[in-house]
Amino acid sequence: MDLCLLVCAIIILAFGVVFSIELALGNRSVRFLKDVSRASSTASRVSIIVPARNEEQKIEQALISLLHQDYPDIEIIVVNDRSTDSTGTILNTLSLSYSHLKILHLSELPAGWLGKNYALYTGSRCASGEYLLFTDADVSLAPSAISRAVHFMEDYGVDHLVCSPVIRVRGLMLKIMIGTFLYLFIKITQPWKARNPKSRRFMGIGAFNFIRRPVYQAIGTHEAIRMRPDDDMMLGKLVKSRGCKQDVLNGMDMVELEWYASPREMVDGMLKNAFAGASYSVMHIVAASLGLMLGFVFPYIGVLLTGGITQGLYGLIIFVSICSYWDNARYFKQARWLGIGLPLGAMCILYILWNSTLKTLFNNGIYWRNTHYSLGELKANKV
Repeated sequence: MDLCLLVCAIIILAFGVVFSIELALGNRSVRFLKDVSRASSTASRVSIIVPARNEEQKIEQALISLLHQDYPDIEIIVVNDRSTDSTGTILNTLSLSYSHLKILHLSELPAGWLGKNYALYTGSRCASGEYLLFTDADVSLAPSAISRAVHFMEDYGVDHLVCSPVIRVRGLMLKIMIGTFLYLFIKITQPWKARNPKSRRFMGIGAFNFIRRPVYQAIGTHEAIRMRPDDDMMLGKLVKSRGCKQDVLNGMDMVELEWYASPREMVDGMLKNAFAGASYSVMHIVAASLGLMLGFVFPYIGVLLTGGITQGLYGLIIFVSICSYWDNARYFKQARWLGIGLPLGAMCILYILWNSTLKTLFNNGIYWRNTHYSLGELKANKV
């Protein structure tokens, strides 16, 4: 038993050190959007497409930030996706003051579509820009964000640009949950590899998916991912699979949002896409669960159950993971000391994964925005 615990500690430590070094180097290789120069002249029109359903609390602030971009040739298309609150009224009022703000109101959802995906698709069909920015209704952009993004895409010939947002978080428990999720997400997806044409890694983020219109058409538009809850990542996967040039920038001080307002809201919000992110595979969920337990929970148990060199190794594993979290958090403006909450955060992520998996299986699909989508339909839309 002691030998097994020792061998286990050595293996976990080896993987932990390797992944931590790769994460540190990877984060340092990602450029910041704020460091990119503004476009010196108007390259092409940019169409910003925003899906909105029951967003009355956040949408006005987000749209004001879009309406005050310093890039001169912009149109903003907001698709009101069957909202039942005052979202539609807010949008209509804003449109009276801004000529470059277009509002589309949807009253029905066609069969075979997720609501957000259809809203994005509808907005894209009405867009006239050479560049399309898909962003969410709670995302605020700094005034020069679009100008800098266009300049970067023009200078480097990028077809699809993703910018990671800074997430505003309130409450200790939610900070632990989101901080852990970000740490794991970056560690697993390795976004710095998206720019490498030889790598199979790809990236897409709902807050800032910026794509050239011809590329968007070539990959089949959102019609190709009409039943994908993880539409943002799948858009990136389609771009990469077509051999188009993709890149990722850090959006610190440029792209910002408040993702969830409470732990309960985060659990409910991720219900629709956590299982989808595992390709609806229970085996993938089991593997992810084992990885989380061994990497971030078991070392704490190992410290209590062992002594001597083995105990020291488990303590070193904990130290490495906390240091890695501390280094990663600085790139996303998260509280760096919350690395001590990794085991709690990992357990919360485990709960989200299994909550999503079991409910999706039990309900034979997902309920999203008061609409049921069958598991068969969801699985059929493979990317």
